[in-house]
Amino acid sequence: MKIDLHVHSTHSDGTWSVSNLLKYAEKNNISALCVTDHDNFSGSIEAQKIKKEIYSGILISGIELSTLIEGFTVHLLAYFNIKLENVSIDLKQLLTEIKYSRVNRMKKMINNAQKLGIDISYEDILAEASKDIDGKSTQPIDILSRPHLARVLIEKGYVQNFEKAFDIYLNEGGSLYASRYTPTADEIIPLIKKNRGLVIWAHPMHGLKENMVSLTNVAMTLLHHGIDGVERYYNYEDKYPISQNFESKGNKFLDKFLLENDLLKTSGGDFHGNVGQLGMDIDQKDWDLFYSKLLSL
Repeated sequence: MKIDLHVHSTHSDGTWSVSNLLKYAEKNNISALCVTDHDNFSGSIEAQKIKKEIYSGILISGIELSTLIEGFTVHLLAYFNIKLENVSIDLKQLLTEIKYSRVNRMKKMINNAQKLGIDISYEDILAEASKDIDGKSTQPIDILSRPHLARVLIEKGYVQNFEKAFDIYLNEGGSLYASRYTPTADEIIPLIKKNRGLVIWAHPMHGLKENMVSLTNVAMTLLHHGIDGVERYYNYEDKYPISQNFESKGNKFLDKFLLENDLLKTSGGDFHGNVGQLGMDIDQKDWDLFYSKLLSL
């Protein structure tokens, strides 16, 4: 069975419009889809509004959020059995706080760039964030992220590609880097649960410096906070390359962790338009367990 529960649109740092994502999913027999833009519901809400005209598969509502655990940035995918327009006020307030923190961070990074003689303005970022892969303006800007700045750096000739943009400028320790507000797991997970949501650990082997102790510690911390599952089907090679040795050891640990704690397995390509893939295989049994649990909320 082919599904994708981890997809980004132009409502965050993706380069495809929601409409194009749904059209592709329909044409390529992707049976279930979820638009999980960073820190905002706009892409998922738009998908639900236009689904009837474009996509005949199962469309789930969701979001991707970041938290800090054991000193690492950990990504969580949330899937909801509720209309996103009706989520609680406190969840909406949290997303608003994250949004403005992202704006302030972007302004700090632009200021850092200008101090280094890099000719980039806030207006450049807004223009980049509001267009799709064809260069057309799409919709009001929901989230400003480092990939938007990376694309402007590439367009203006300061770097050749995303990897260099992040290595030189945008990763922690880079010359333009600035931090932003990142909520704790204690803040995020209870709010998702309160709003009839499932919490899934996204690309669990990414960002842990290929350290099995860190993987174990993050897993146990998330278990303590009540996660429902792990994005077990994920193509690291395409977006976050890791060594075969770490991937093999990590998968063995995760399979044992999932089995012992009766957790769900999901599948996501982390598609952004320029990176990731759209459509991932999943065992029918794993899909059935996930979907039945979501519908039971």
